[in-house]
Amino acid sequence: MRAGSRRPWNAGLAIGLSLALLFLHGLGWLQPVEEIVMIPLTPLQGILSGIGRGAVEAFAFLREIRDLRQEAQRLRDQVEELRTENLRLRELAAENAELRALLGIVRENPQTTFVAATVIGYETDPYLRYLILDVGTRQGVREGMPVITRGSALIGRIAEAGLNRSRVRLLTDAGSQVGALLQTSRATGIVIGQPDGSLLLDFVNPDEEILPGDNVLTSGIGGQIPRALVIGQVTERLSAGGGEPFQRARVRPAVDPRRITYVLVITSFPGMEPAP
Repeated sequence: MRAGSRRPWNAGLAIGLSLALLFLHGLGWLQPVEEIVMIPLTPLQGILSGIGRGAVEAFAFLREIRDLRQEAQRLRDQVEELRTENLRLRELAAENAELRALLGIVRENPQTTFVAATVIGYETDPYLRYLILDVGTRQGVREGMPVITRGSALIGRIAEAGLNRSRVRLLTDAGSQVGALLQTSRATGIVIGQPDGSLLLDFVNPDEEILPGDNVLTSGIGGQIPRALVIGQVTERLSAGGGEPFQRARVRPAVDPRRITYVLVITSFPGMEPAP
């Protein structure tokens, strides 16, 4: 018999055998044989099952790592946003406190007129020290007018006034001088700006007392600057040399002009004398 003629018979035999095995399996007669056959396959099945579970767990672990990285990045971005917002709110709070302090000065001095200004620049070199303000003659600012900040601290006087800009010569400028009064001893003198940016109290009578820590105020002499504006504080009394007719002392300015954002220009006050 040729191989081609045996194929239908083999196919029929295979189908019949399969049906017979299914029938016997359904009756349960093949269970002992199946158990014997499955014994050597059980460890392999466990290994394959373990490999499958491990692969699933590995993929799940990688997915969790990816999700955790994304969540960590989201949290970092959120922290950075909150940090930026916190800095912005702190800056707003500082500016509001500065503005409230200036508003308090205006309310406490109803007979004095002011022009509020924002500091938009700072100029300094070994000999000149200026602040630049965003107000000028259009707002009523003129040369010689005093400029104060919070705490009624005098920081300087208007040196130049344009239409909408002005320059303030600071007290620490070497060309600055202002009449001064010691709050405790009531001694008077003149505060002079120094080339190194410090302040010197000079021309104090030798019989007057100068106490370190005493507050230095404006004396108001001359009528160009109101009385009792804060200049600074005595830090050191300088020993007078032989034959010197006056006492001197070092003075620490009340404020650092580089830390000022808003100021008030005093345009008029009771007892103000016309500028020469």
